[in-house]
Amino acid sequence: MIRSYQSGDLDKIMSIWLTENERAHNFIDANFFRNNFELVKSLIPMSTIYVQDLNGVKGFIGLTDNYIAGLFVDSNFHHQGIGTALIQKVKQKYNELSVNVYQKNDKAIAFYLSQGFEIISQSSNEETNEIEYLMNCHVQHRVKIGKCAL
Repeated sequence: MIRSYQSGDLDKIMSIWLTENERAHNFIDANFFRNNFELVKSLIPMSTIYVQDLNGVKGFIGLTDNYIAGLFVDSNFHHQGIGTALIQKVKQKYNELSVNVYQKNDKAIAFYLSQGFEIISQSSNEETNEIEYLMNCHVQHRVKIGKCAL
């Protein structure tokens, strides 16, 4: 079940955030994520967050307006459709989505491409000095009239 963030989710979200950032971004010094932990923790309640709750939080997506600030799934639950379900949830809410993905994070790039995102540009992240791609997705909402979709 995908639901909106509740304050009791914060510790689990932050645990997933730290563990999965360190795992997915092994090309960045792990201290970068540890040093930003408290800042991110303070920003979570101010963001739009949806969690995949399957007898506990297994993943989450965080947005600032239509920008995906983070999408993380507990690695014990990868390849079970959780990331796709979270993207589909936010596609229901927004006409356009964007996200920055590190160039070296091949799995994330492949995932977002599979979800209809395109690479728009690349730049160097000022904090990590790593190249990242700006990816964008234009969402097509279909209007249903009876059994037809327009």
